[in-house]
Amino acid sequence: MYCAPSVEYPAGRSAFAQGVFLLLVLAWSFGQAFWLFSLDKGAWPGAWWFSTLLGLLCATWGLWRLRNPLYGTLQWEATPAQREPGEPGGKWLWFSSAYRHGTPLERVEWVWDLQCVVLLCLHNAAGLTWWVWLESTEDRAHWDDIRRALKAHEG
Repeated sequence: MYCAPSVEYPAGRSAFAQGVFLLLVLAWSFGQAFWLFSLDKGAWPGAWWFSTLLGLLCATWGLWRLRNPLYGTLQWEATPAQREPGEPGGKWLWFSSAYRHGTPLERVEWVWDLQCVVLLCLHNAAGLTWWVWLESTEDRAHWDDIRRALKAHEG
C-alpha cells in the first residue's frame, strides 16, 4: 500500500442522490397506479393500502433527508514516510458543524463507486455512523487525490 497525499474534500448535498430518489419515487408511483387500476373497482386490498402508506412514509423521510443533508469535510492526513511497518499511512478526520475541530474516524467504508460519485460510510470512535456522498463536481482539483486516499486505505 502506498501513502496517499493529504487531502480535504467537501461532502454534502448530492445531485446524483436527488436523481436516484426521484427515479425511485416515480417508479413506486407508477407501480402503485398500475396496481390500483388492475384491481376490481371498490375492492382495494389491505396490501395496497399498506404499500401506499409505507411508500409515502419512505418518500417523506427521503425528501426530508435530501432537504437536510449532512454537510462537512472529509480529511485525510498523511503521516511522514518514516513510519513503522504495518502502521497506517495517516488518519481520517470528519469536520462538520457539530465537529468544528474534527473527529477522528475509526473506519471509512467505500460503499459505492460510480467514478464521478462515491458513497461512503464513516465511523468514529464514539460509535456514530454517517453516510456521505462525494461528487467530483465539488472539487475537481482534489478528486483524484481523495480517490487515491480512499483506494489506498480501503477496509
